[in-house]
Amino acid sequence: MSTSRACSFGLLVWAACSPNIDLKSERAAPSTPSSTGAASDAGAVLGLPELVDPPAGAVQVPTNLAKVILRFFGPLQVPESAAPLRLRANDGTEVGLGLGENVSCSGTCYAATPAAVLAPTTPYVVEVDADALHLEGGKPVPAGQVGSFSTAEAPDDYAPLVSGFALTIAEGGCLHAQFATDEAAWPEVIITAGDQQASLVPGAIGTSFDLFTHLPDLPADVDATAIARAVDRAGNRADSSALALHLPPKVPRLVITEVLANPAGSEYTQEFVELQNLEADPVSLAGMLIEDKTGSDVLPEVFVPAAGFVLVVAASFVADDGKDPVPRDGTVIVPVSGRIGADGLSNSGEPVRLISQDGTVVSQYGGWVDVSATSWNGMSVHRVSVDACDQPSAWTSTPEMPTPGW
Repeated sequence: MSTSRACSFGLLVWAACSPNIDLKSERAAPSTPSSTGAASDAGAVLGLPELVDPPAGAVQVPTNLAKVILRFFGPLQVPESAAPLRLRANDGTEVGLGLGENVSCSGTCYAATPAAVLAPTTPYVVEVDADALHLEGGKPVPAGQVGSFSTAEAPDDYAPLVSGFALTIAEGGCLHAQFATDEAAWPEVIITAGDQQASLVPGAIGTSFDLFTHLPDLPADVDATAIARAVDRAGNRADSSALALHLPPKVPRLVITEVLANPAGSEYTQEFVELQNLEADPVSLAGMLIEDKTGSDVLPEVFVPAAGFVLVVAASFVADDGKDPVPRDGTVIVPVSGRIGADGLSNSGEPVRLISQDGTVVSQYGGWVDVSATSWNGMSVHRVSVDACDQPSAWTSTPEMPTPGW
């Protein structure tokens, strides 16, 4: 197959991760809380968790803070005893943090709930008790200060304002949702179809959200509704007005994963479009179209194996021409009549689409990369993630060595 890289999007479901903050650089090592929000940098050395939210050094944190999010080096053995975490003020006052649910983030994150309302305009340090926390397997989490933040003058009793909620479903079954809030909030998009519901998390806490991802597992070809939900740091929740939408018919999960438009060998014979089947069962190509900007080819009754690949090629394709990589053993070769599309694939960047029998776009490459330079002879463009929606960031920005059938 084409090289697989980490890039998520297929309902680009973003994980709720930490803000783009260098937490380690914000850690000093005070023995007591300070108004600067500094905390020990021992976490980088000893394996202390990272303070995700509120971020280290944050100010104006509401006194009725609903949760503290911490990232650990792996899953925890959650203790049944008293809270192993606490918030300590500079006057020595402590507030317990009850370790709670695992939450989605770029690593392994847990929410911890303060046992009481915090004091106003006060610096707090998050601390781990000695011998209180262990990773799965028994490795102890070291004791120490994780990070610090300072509270506001008062609690936050008002829900965030959600504005600008818009949602569309693009070709290929990808959903694009956008909305904004008037204060930092944890985002969620909830889609309801009949008695089924799916939740999508478009990123970390923030004020502006842009989600581009594959549709979740919901009924196909039915009417549905969607709302944007925002929950602020105090736990106040607000929902947008519901938007009506129609979920498209189900199409097989066939993905264009690689396009070779400028082969080292003859362009009349050696161009290819690689497809991968993401379904658990074989999928037939019968009646589907592979098309470029000005022409198309009807694909024959060929089955793409589960998790397998096919190469759509010109009628005169030569598997081993001595110039281009040989397809992986067992790769299904699907020749079309003549050349691919109208008259082969343009090196300057030409869209290639896989179309279902009913005319629905199953997958597409938008021709986003110009491969016409002499230095790009024999190089192909690869999808960086099979789960990614069809947009430029889903593909390599420059050509790479072909990997037909890999």
